[in-house]
Amino acid sequence: MFKKTTLENGLRIITAPMKGTNTITVLVLCGTGSDHESRELRGISHFLEHMFFKGTENRPRAIQIAEELDGIGSVYNAFTSHEITGYFVKAEKAHLAKSLDVLSDIYKHSLLAEEEIEREKQVVIEELHRDLDTPENHIWWIWERLLYKDQPAGWDTIGIEETIRSFTREQFVNYFEHQYTSANTAVVVAGNFDEASIGSDIAKRFADIRSGNPIREKPDVKEEQASPDIYLEHKKTDQTHLVVGFRGYPGLHESKYAAEVLGAILGSGMSSRMFVRIRERLGLAYTVMSAHESYSNRGFLVTYAGVDHTNVEKTIRAVLEEYKKIRDEGITPQELRRVKDQIRGRTSITLEASNAVANFVGQEEMMTGKPLTIDEIFDKIEAVAIDDISRVSREMMKPERLNLALIGPFEDKRVFEDMLNEF
Repeated sequence: MFKKTTLENGLRIITAPMKGTNTITVLVLCGTGSDHESRELRGISHFLEHMFFKGTENRPRAIQIAEELDGIGSVYNAFTSHEITGYFVKAEKAHLAKSLDVLSDIYKHSLLAEEEIEREKQVVIEELHRDLDTPENHIWWIWERLLYKDQPAGWDTIGIEETIRSFTREQFVNYFEHQYTSANTAVVVAGNFDEASIGSDIAKRFADIRSGNPIREKPDVKEEQASPDIYLEHKKTDQTHLVVGFRGYPGLHESKYAAEVLGAILGSGMSSRMFVRIRERLGLAYTVMSAHESYSNRGFLVTYAGVDHTNVEKTIRAVLEEYKKIRDEGITPQELRRVKDQIRGRTSITLEASNAVANFVGQEEMMTGKPLTIDEIFDKIEAVAIDDISRVSREMMKPERLNLALIGPFEDKRVFEDMLNEF
């Protein structure tokens, strides 16, 4: 269970007590990310995340922040997505006050020093190059680029080298002041803490946060597709990385939970359809998985595999055949029961950790504004029927929603176009 409180300035406080742990996690979330960026600001949300650890008015040097958090044995980091930027500290429960103090300080009082910005530019570019050299990560950038083309939803969250090198301190300060506001912020605390005092402590620490609503809103997503589409990135790799899938449902869509169950049936675990077909029976891949993923305004159902170059066509055909089979023939009651129990069990195991609980509640809050308890989510999963799986399969698995992203040593995509056009 969790408790949500919204202060007069719009700041949201979410507390999730967990008596059976010795840790706490503090997660501060801002409802801004690459979806909110203009063309000239591509990557600024992620870059700004880096700058929060480079010094504040109270801790002018980056090493002071690091030493304080390392000194309590904490795990700390930050992340940026299309819609959210987050900062977290997970520590022993005795260090809740220190964790809150450091996070509130960097969130409110970061210096954004010009010399630190200039130095960090190369660091961010090296992170970009690392990701470009890691095809199992880069394939997801390509997948979103394929679906959403030249709009924020299709831009890589990290940005591009040209804009990263061009950013000025004035741009950082402007983005910071207009996006990091009280109404755009949620503070989540999960773990073992004093429930009686935590709310007032958070309110006090964040009392002087900038007020008002953010000025940069994310634009509507354009999803224009009439036939199967392909994005092929030619690259010399040891294996080909591919994603085959369909446009799906956004986070608040009534069919999201049915689509998530469908994704689990297809490719979650060693008993899933894709795993059994592609790894166990055909021996084509070590890694193969399927899932339905949602943002607040879009979603997709995907299957990923990394395979030998000589097995790419065979793998794609097998994936498409499994899609057709589940769409046209449906599933069994036993299969549905097994996957529901699998989702419940794995989710329960995951949520034994305070950081997982904080992420679970916080990201749902930022994406939907209506976070559900775990029992409410289990109820929605349990309500999914065989007819729901058949319906969402037919709705999603259409040629005009079908896409293939691929990284490998291929230059001619005609053979892949032919396979998709047969679907």
